[in-house]
Amino acid sequence: MSNLMTRLTDALPGLDAFADNLKRAGDPIFGPDGPAPVKDALYGVWLEHPLHPPVTDIPIGAWSLTALFDLLGEEEAADATLKVGVVGAVGSAVTGLAQWYDLQNMEEPRRLGAAHAMLNTAALGLYLASWAARNKGDRGVGIATALAGLGLSGVSAWIGGDLAYRLGIGVSRVAFQSPPAEWTDVAPVSEVPEGELVRVEVRKGVPVVILREGDTIHAASNTCTHVGGPLHKGERDGTCVTCPWHGSEFDLRDGSVVHGPATAPLDVLEGRIVDGQVQLRAVPA
Repeated sequence: MSNLMTRLTDALPGLDAFADNLKRAGDPIFGPDGPAPVKDALYGVWLEHPLHPPVTDIPIGAWSLTALFDLLGEEEAADATLKVGVVGAVGSAVTGLAQWYDLQNMEEPRRLGAAHAMLNTAALGLYLASWAARNKGDRGVGIATALAGLGLSGVSAWIGGDLAYRLGIGVSRVAFQSPPAEWTDVAPVSEVPEGELVRVEVRKGVPVVILREGDTIHAASNTCTHVGGPLHKGERDGTCVTCPWHGSEFDLRDGSVVHGPATAPLDVLEGRIVDGQVQLRAVPA
């Protein structure tokens, strides 16, 4: 963890207890017995992109407008955008919990994600207090608490950026892998038993998982797009493979995500058998 982020997380009292309580709150939905369609919807599987980042634009944008309208003296507009932000913050919290829940074995993302959630919770509390003060006609208190909430949400957004851009949470772990365009020998067919998941490298640093069904070769990125689990060590069900780390399921025929928490599909490759060798190449554009 960077020194700055370490100081920040260490300065938040009760962070680890908050993280434990947050995980327990998510267990009924995001635990192993949670409803898969609900989890997949909140992860953003249908979007092929984590759902949390675009949802965060609602409270951030709305509350920024609240500050602007307060400055201009547009009371009705300020109050309306504050309320939109509060509703959006609830959606942001639920989708953020979805993205964070499966990171419990990664200490830095777990603690930073908990700090992100703690500050957002405090910001939401300030905006609720602002809402109540405005309803009572105490606009001075309402504006002050809203500005404090905007400041906290800004710090929280900075932590969210650190999670995404420094730690790669929510970023596809195969984004920078580039399989060759030409047919490439990767293994003798005798080393690719039918019906088993086999890991090969199509070039250095580009691991691929192969599934052979007779003369048909299914091949896709071996790296789970969620946080990089090794798919060849996962469980197979037909042409689908489940990541051993967090349970993301992919169809090797087209790389699609069957179930999250992964949202980005795998890169698929073309495969064939020539002169006893399994050959792979990138799917032509």
